[in-house]
Amino acid sequence: MAPDMERALGALRDFTRRDILLRFYTDRKARSVDEVAASAGIHRSVAFDHLERLVALGYLEVDRRRGFPGKPAKIYRLTAGPLQISHPMRRYDVLAEALARRLDKRAMTAAGRELGESLARPNFTSLPAALEPMVEMGAEYEAARGGGIVCTNCLFAEACRRAPSICHFHAGVIEGLTGIDDVEALGFHNAFGCAYEVRTPTR
Repeated sequence: MAPDMERALGALRDFTRRDILLRFYTDRKARSVDEVAASAGIHRSVAFDHLERLVALGYLEVDRRRGFPGKPAKIYRLTAGPLQISHPMRRYDVLAEALARRLDKRAMTAAGRELGESLARPNFTSLPAALEPMVEMGAEYEAARGGGIVCTNCLFAEACRRAPSICHFHAGVIEGLTGIDDVEALGFHNAFGCAYEVRTPTR
């Protein structure tokens, strides 16, 4: 089996470990061992073993929370991309890269805007409400200073790593969903998403 598939199966094989990892994907906040144990309803030592296994597999990373008496507590946070198990592996990122190289910024943005308009809902009352169709597919957005948008979990992240111009497609999707005239892609914000500048509201 391909190494990525072996790694994913190692993460998902145990029911408790799968439950812990899926909780990190559902809510990407960092957690301590005690927090994981409490949410999963398991003993602290069991939670610790599963967390360390997920670190070894590359799905979590460890930091230290300071500011408390005694030894700094370990804090675990999600670090890997999505779990994908298929045989043979589906390489949509390669397809996206090949297509992106043939399109300029204007064409990429226009294609995204067309998709956004097809998903848009009428009579939305706020920017978060306008973005809801993408959120329902798994994307996550936050408001940034100055009226910008940060996509903290991008549906196109893996493809963007191979072809950053795909961010222009995503900017177009936001334009189509919101009716905003000009959304500018600002590049990677973190390992999972990008930032966008919102310029001219029209609704």
